[in-house]
Amino acid sequence: MSVRLLFPTYLFEFNLVEEGLVTEEYLLSLKNDMDAVRKKDPVGRQVSNAYTGWQSNDGFEHRPAWAKLNRVIKDKYNLDVLPWLRVDTSQASVSLGNMWGNINDKGAWNKPHRHNGCWLSGAFYVHADGDEGNFVAIKEGADVVSDFPHNNKQRETFEVSPVTGTLLLFPSGLIHMVEPNATSKDRYSVAFNTVTHRMGSETDIPIDYHWNRFELDDPKVRG
Repeated sequence: MSVRLLFPTYLFEFNLVEEGLVTEEYLLSLKNDMDAVRKKDPVGRQVSNAYTGWQSNDGFEHRPAWAKLNRVIKDKYNLDVLPWLRVDTSQASVSLGNMWGNINDKGAWNKPHRHNGCWLSGAFYVHADGDEGNFVAIKEGADVVSDFPHNNKQRETFEVSPVTGTLLLFPSGLIHMVEPNATSKDRYSVAFNTVTHRMGSETDIPIDYHWNRFELDDPKVRG
């Protein structure tokens, strides 16, 4: 018998504190910076955030306090994620695009959504104890909505209980949500998308979404 795993998705999970790439003192400074942004813009914007959850506008990628974290995340993509995907990193690379902040207080949650228009996205948890609502990846497909015999090898959702320092990287097309925060603690996180570049002879040339989706299967840019 031959069994093939068809059309899997992937979720990369790291803890940057445990790996020694950032310190808790540094993350406290980021938490304070998020509080400063919220103080200046207490309303924020309404996208996937629901109930009383606060979401900032884009722009964290340009704030000086976040430069170190952005470099660490960029290295994770280029040194860990792209090689795992068998992308030739002499031909393609990624950098951080837009980044925004989320603060979920009691009852706040994030509705199911995708990050449309790019290839890879992610979330980083600046301050979390792990009990303020799980990150939930949601599967879509015929086996989810049909009368399919569910078993240990077939799941509709996959959950992560993020703590301070957790970094999650995933395809931007992955449907995901955040459960309601049942505690009285605020959870601080940022979400972001990437910009992908084809490496040119003189400069890096930004690549659109369709190059990412299709031409990475070209053997010239595969490991």
